[in-house]
Amino acid sequence: MTRQKRAYALNEQANEYALQMRYSEAIIYYKQALSLYVALAKSNPIDHCLAIAHIFSNLAIIYLNLEQPKRCDEFHQNALRMHRVLCKINTKKYAVELANCLIDGVRYLKEHSFTLYEAEMVLNKVNDTKRIDKLVQVIRKLHAPTEQSY
Repeated sequence: MTRQKRAYALNEQANEYALQMRYSEAIIYYKQALSLYVALAKSNPIDHCLAIAHIFSNLAIIYLNLEQPKRCDEFHQNALRMHRVLCKINTKKYAVELANCLIDGVRYLKEHSFTLYEAEMVLNKVNDTKRIDKLVQVIRKLHAPTEQSY
């Protein structure tokens, strides 16, 4: 089995464990997959950076569920960095990924809502109306002030 296939298989197993809320096992498998993808990215970064960014995002979600905000933020920031780099390389291909990551930071990690403006700016550079419309709706909901019950 090639390293790429092994990394993919480990990532898929980690996804399964995460869905089953078996977070300890998921973390182990994500980190093993991450190690392989990082090694693969040294010789061919573009082909493996998106997988690395997704693993960072998945680890952030797990640490959020485990109520470990420092680790969650660490992995989320790594995912953001990766998505920003990819978006600079090919905006049309990776803009929606970056916008999703930015929105997740506001929605789940309570990052400042100014981040949503960056997400909107990134989305304005893409012509994929269906996917963008859904994300813009999410952004609008997150921007909207919460109504208080009296």
